[in-house]
Amino acid sequence: MNNDKLDALIKRIASEHGIVLTKDDPVLMMHTLNEALLEQNEKAHAELLNKYQEILENSFNQWTECSIKKSNAILSASVNNANISKKQLFESCTQMIHEKIRSAVSQEIYELTRISRQAAIMNLLASILVLLSAVIVSFMLL
Repeated sequence: MNNDKLDALIKRIASEHGIVLTKDDPVLMMHTLNEALLEQNEKAHAELLNKYQEILENSFNQWTECSIKKSNAILSASVNNANISKKQLFESCTQMIHEKIRSAVSQEIYELTRISRQAAIMNLLASILVLLSAVIVSFMLL
């Protein structure tokens, strides 16, 4: 403690309490001891605060890294699920288109078969009429 502070303290005690202290008074020794302890305590608190700040920063950095890893894992899983869903949807749509085409082709084949059958029946009837006509003509000529 420097002399100016000590002199200021002696003057303050004298003015407030009416007691004059000398520089070798044990009360001033206790005051000096208290100030020294407060300085040490202040330094210890500053160190603790610095350590606490380092711990917080390290914890924050670890939390950040962990969060990034987890978010990347979630994002990757979401992309994989989206790709699987896309493939399933594509396969489903392809299957539906295939079924629609097969159904349309089957319907067209059925319709062509029906028309062909009608044409064959008409040709058969026409052939029978030609045959009857030929038979009738041949009986008439005889």
